Amino acid sequence: MYGRIVAFVAVLLSVLAFAGTAQAAPEHHRATVLVLSAQYSDVEDNAFKATVLTCGAGDQHPRGALACATLASAGTELEAMTPDGRACTFLYAPVRVSMFGIWRGVPVNEEHTYPNSCVMLAHTGALFDF
Repeated sequence: MYGRIVAFVAVLLSVLAFAGTAQAAPEHHRATVLVLSAQYSDVEDNAFKATVLTCGAGDQHPRGALACATLASAGTELEAMTPDGRACTFLYAPVRVSMFGIWRGVPVNEEHTYPNSCVMLAHTGALFDF
């Protein structure tokens, strides 16, 4: 798995170099390559999940279209995303999520910890639902 991440970082650096030349393109046509990861607490088996979101061909995210729609409407700042109103328990089982890469030609490096997976999904929708 780490080999795939290293390979992705190499591709990402290539995209970053290319993104500087694509400044005249409309915002929704600029490159998108995001590595999304979620680290669950030991209460939830200490699982680590990761995927790549491109909002196009080669998208590895199982709900890619919805994840891209979430980012298009809410932006890439994780702390600014508002919850969808679902009821969640007060169980403390922290989930640390991160988003690294390029969203529509703009570099992104965001991390946030939610108190449990229900709260995380309420705030991020399909983005970290993989």
